[in-house]
Amino acid sequence: MQTTALPIALGANWIYALPSKEGLLLVDAGPDYPGSWNELVTQLDGYGYRPEQVRRVVVTHAHVDHAGLAARWQELGAEVCGSADEVERFAAGLAVGWYDSDLVLRLLAECGVPEERLTVLRQHYPPHPEQLAAWRRSPPEKLPSKRWPGMLWATPFRPDRTLRAGDVVSVGERALRFVPTPGHTPGDSVYYEEASGALFSGDHLLPRTTSTPGIHFFNHRYEERMRSLPEQGRSLQRVRSLGATHLYPGHGEATPDVAGAAERTAARRAKRQGRILREVEWEPLTPYEALQRFFPHLPDGRIRQALAEIIGLIDALIVAGLVEEHREDGVIRIAAAPSG
Repeated sequence: MQTTALPIALGANWIYALPSKEGLLLVDAGPDYPGSWNELVTQLDGYGYRPEQVRRVVVTHAHVDHAGLAARWQELGAEVCGSADEVERFAAGLAVGWYDSDLVLRLLAECGVPEERLTVLRQHYPPHPEQLAAWRRSPPEKLPSKRWPGMLWATPFRPDRTLRAGDVVSVGERALRFVPTPGHTPGDSVYYEEASGALFSGDHLLPRTTSTPGIHFFNHRYEERMRSLPEQGRSLQRVRSLGATHLYPGHGEATPDVAGAAERTAARRAKRQGRILREVEWEPLTPYEALQRFFPHLPDGRIRQALAEIIGLIDALIVAGLVEEHREDGVIRIAAAPSG
């Protein structure tokens, strides 16, 4: 079977329509920004299809640029499917960006982020519900990242069907297997079409960049934090074992180089872990101090995302037994593990 996946570009995102004899199967709902639905409809029309022909939508994870239009698809009558481990985040809508914010800010403080930088983060993290509503009524003219042409939104929703490992979603002759890939989010996932070898990878595996680990807590408990990057590593091994022959990512154009993308991702992470290990062999560091070695001039707005990666790299080194974590006066410090 030859893969037929119709790519739809919406800002920095790619979603994919899979035609069948019984309608369309859509991978990712797409981002919701002013004009995005019209762009989507126009591109579908260019392929000779209408939105009403979308029978099912599978969502890779709850980030707003992938799940933003899910509720819109449900209103149109499509069945929306997503991970059982992501349901609570789907229900957060736009606020998913500030999920467990009190726990995240507590961790950032214990990682050594200076109080003056934490104060800046607290001013907008999380925004009040009134602020979210104001954004909806009158979106900012442009996003600082310029990745999308307008303010992103996401309406809370609950999947019509929740998925677990091995579940299959089909429309006509098109069938996608749900493969959990936790790490980027707890319920992050990819979808694999065995008949064609096509891997729809969302944010888990990208052709040119490396997916970041998130900061996640189980059951809203600070003591039960997910070690996200080790989870991503195990997820990547699971994906590599599928034997996919073509990659359809959520960002970046499709490529047949699935193995190469996986190898580059693993190599980048190994290189960064090696750098942190060399740094802490000289002296113990807080995660924030390690971050400063990588990004000495990082703006306040990027602290959380960048520190999430540093924490993930440290987690991987801890799991490998190469570094140890100590607490001094409530602050985390990382040191090289004793040799031998």
